[in-house]
Amino acid sequence: MDRTNDLDPKLQQFAERALAEIPLPLQHWRAAPTRARRLPRAAVVVVAVVSIALVASGAAVANGFLSEVFRSGNVSAAGSRPVTLEAARVAGVPLPRSPELEGWTIRQVQLTITETWRSVDLQYVRPGSRGMGIGVWSEGINVTPTADAVDTITVSGTPVQIAGSRDQRTARFTQRGATVVIRVFASEVGPDELASLVRSWLKGSE
Repeated sequence: MDRTNDLDPKLQQFAERALAEIPLPLQHWRAAPTRARRLPRAAVVVVAVVSIALVASGAAVANGFLSEVFRSGNVSAAGSRPVTLEAARVAGVPLPRSPELEGWTIRQVQLTITETWRSVDLQYVRPGSRGMGIGVWSEGINVTPTADAVDTITVSGTPVQIAGSRDQRTARFTQRGATVVIRVFASEVGPDELASLVRSWLKGSE
């Protein structure tokens, strides 16, 4: 049997609007199931270098590139953890033989292992500096820092992309199939010193 509606049209419109604004339980908001898409094996992470992982007063402050990679790559769910330099060698990527690099000293090492790729992030400190970060990623992931300008130079026979964005400067290159990105503050490390760091890294890593 059809029911008649005795409400005034204006009241009816008001009631319908009020009903539409009532929050529904979560299950009612779920969209219809869609076919899951398989992510490509070579995941691509575009890293916006807004700031750099800083080290101050003996405490590592992951407030920049490192945390951007974490958010973009969901590293927290992929098994990221702090380790020693020796323990990080399980990643199978090029790493320095010594914790010292041209006056910089490793303060923290972060290891990430997933089913398709591995990475090691090294945070360096030196007196009077806000910090330097060096990230090394295995094959299976492409890390490309965004920048305002990019120049390509050659250091020890290796092509190196020198990029700048705001107060940051990065050097990106490939070493034995792995991607290495050195991140510094432009006001603290100039292009020549950055190239020297790349040269020392290539010579002192294994």
